[in-house]
Amino acid sequence: MKKIYLIFSVLLTVFPSCETDFDVHDAWEEVTVVYGLLDQSQDRQYIKINKAYLGAGDALQMADIADSINFLPENLEVKLYKLQNDDIVDSINLDTTTTIIKDDGLFASGIGENIIYTTLEKDSDFIESGKTYALTINNTESGNFVSANTELIGFPSSSFPFFINIHSLYKFGFYNPTQADSAKFLIKKIKWNSAVNGEIYQVDIRFNYKENNTDKFLVWRQSLVGISLSMSTILEGVKFFNFLSNNLDENNAVSREFVSIDVLMTIGTSDLATYITINTPFEGIAQEPPAYSNINNGIGLFSARYTYELLGLDLSDYTQDYLKDELNRNFE
Repeated sequence: MKKIYLIFSVLLTVFPSCETDFDVHDAWEEVTVVYGLLDQSQDRQYIKINKAYLGAGDALQMADIADSINFLPENLEVKLYKLQNDDIVDSINLDTTTTIIKDDGLFASGIGENIIYTTLEKDSDFIESGKTYALTINNTESGNFVSANTELIGFPSSSFPFFINIHSLYKFGFYNPTQADSAKFLIKKIKWNSAVNGEIYQVDIRFNYKENNTDKFLVWRQSLVGISLSMSTILEGVKFFNFLSNNLDENNAVSREFVSIDVLMTIGTSDLATYITINTPFEGIAQEPPAYSNINNGIGLFSARYTYELLGLDLSDYTQDYLKDELNRNFE
C-alpha cells in the first residue's frame, strides 16, 4: 500500500501525533466523535461529527437533548484536503445538512437535530482514486483541533473486470428440477478480483420485484470476506428461497412479479476492517472490547469504502418457475 504524507511543515499543523486515549468523565476535556467513510462511487460524502457529553443527571435523558451531542455548526470549520505526492493539491469546506432522518433511539432524532457534514454538489469530482484525503475539524470557539486521513479504495479499470465469473448477461440458477433430488437446489460461487487498499469485501444480492405493480426490493446480505489470493462467496439455492419465504408474507391479496437481480459489492479499507473486527460481539464470557480510533485528538473512524453495482441480472427459467409454482408467495 503506497503511503502518502504531507510535507513536514504541514504535517505538524494538520496531522499532530495520534492521541486517542480519552476519559470522557473529565468534565474539562472536549471530546470530538467523528464517523465518516469516503466513497468515490457516490456524488456526495457525509461525515458525522458529535461531542461526547458529561453532566449531572441521567445520561440517557441527556442523550435525547440535541445540545448535549451536537456542536453548533457555526463553531466548526470542517475541511477536506486532497493530497498527492506529499503535496496538498486541493481543499474544500464541508457544509451541513439536517435532511437525513435518523432512526428513533436513545439519541436526539427530531427534525433538524441530526446534523451531518457533507460535500456540495459542485464538489462531486473532488473524491478520486489515487489520492489521500485529510479531514480537519477546527472548533473556533474552544480552539480544539481534530484531524484524520485515509487512502481511497483503488478500483480496477473497465478493461480489468472486477467480477470474474458473472457479467451483465449472467442468469442466476438456484434450482434445476432435472437434477437428482439432493442436487435440485444449486450452489453458485461468485468470484472477484481484489481492489487496491481493499481489505474486506461484502456481497449483497438485491432482489427486485413488483407487488401489486409497486416496485419493491429485498437485500440478501452475505458474510464479510477478507483479502486473500482467491476471493469468493457461496450462494446456496436453499438459502436463497428460504430468504424470500422468510421476508415475503403468504398473502393471497397481493400479486408479485420478479424483475431482476442486482449484485452489490462493498469494499472496505484495513481501518474499516479493524473497526468491524474489534466491534464484533465477543462470544463466551462477557468482556469490555478494546477501543479503536484513527482520529487524532478525537475518537471514531475516518476511512473509505467503494460500492460497486452490477445491475439488472436475470434468474434462470427453472428458478423463475420455482418462484411461481413452488414458493407459495404469489409470484406470477
